[in-house]
Amino acid sequence: MHALLITCDDRVISEFKTIAAVTQTHLVIASKPTKSEIDLAYRVFVSQELAEIEITHSDIVLVVVGASNTETWSSALRLSANYVATIPESRDWLIENLVQPIRSKGLSVGLVPASGGAGASLISCGLAFHARQIFHDVALVDLDENSASLDITFGLENQPGMRWQDFSNLSGSINGNDILRSLPNRDNVGLLTHGKLTALTKTPKILVLEKLNESCDLVVIDFPRLSDKHFSIDALTNCDLVLVVTTATVRGCASAKRSIAGLAGYTKNIELVVRNVPGSNLDPMQIAELLNTPLAAIVNTDVRIAEQIEQGFGVSGINLGGFTRNLNSLAQRISFLKELKSVA
Repeated sequence: MHALLITCDDRVISEFKTIAAVTQTHLVIASKPTKSEIDLAYRVFVSQELAEIEITHSDIVLVVVGASNTETWSSALRLSANYVATIPESRDWLIENLVQPIRSKGLSVGLVPASGGAGASLISCGLAFHARQIFHDVALVDLDENSASLDITFGLENQPGMRWQDFSNLSGSINGNDILRSLPNRDNVGLLTHGKLTALTKTPKILVLEKLNESCDLVVIDFPRLSDKHFSIDALTNCDLVLVVTTATVRGCASAKRSIAGLAGYTKNIELVVRNVPGSNLDPMQIAELLNTPLAAIVNTDVRIAEQIEQGFGVSGINLGGFTRNLNSLAQRISFLKELKSVA
């Protein structure tokens, strides 16, 4: 694989050769590239003077010397370019993006509650905690801005570390390992949450998630309900697996049906987690069959879970037979997904 530069401009060639030498990038330069050179390119840079070239590629960058103009944006649109780089202003961006993109090594699993009180946040915490025995680096990410923070459930509310608001000025230069090490950590699980209630700040959430996914074996994302105005479709579409969490109740089933229908247009891999509740006679297997969705796990309700969290033990202090077995089984199921992904 290589970076491909399509140009006949000596200034552009000189700039790219310098950057390629610094970043030790395999760079191919051609004014009339062959099909093989295009197919083997992970990113194609097209100089403005050759912007009329007919080329199809998923990652094209238009390169301009000096200031851009209306012709620049017209060329970018025709090429379906993902970015316009100007020389020399975009030198820092080129240094970072001339190199081959890091392929995500880990899995991203999102949990979406079908309704309020479904228990998705608790299951997210439990999954992250039990998955750490299988996956090397695990991060738990809270995307629900309107709920109580996950750091309470995880027992980390008083531990120092970076929260979402601390990443408001994050640039692409930071890597996932730096982010993971900066987070509050318990039992080898890094937690990224909103912490104390503060005014909402603009943070580059998708960038942070991408960086974590590059460095972690597993990223567990706790989403709000689909109807929440802060629900991130972009984050959802990047998930390898989406778990819809519902209670084994008639109301829960109805909500899950709507949620699954709403999510289907954005992600293909949707499975169901059903939480048994006292007094319900609904069978989780029948619920999954009714909703035509694979059943990933059945989780039992236990009042002692809330008691242990209230006492400050956090999810790591929960060692209840049924709950522990349920979450261990779910973590094992997800590990099989990782094996399938690595084979593919």
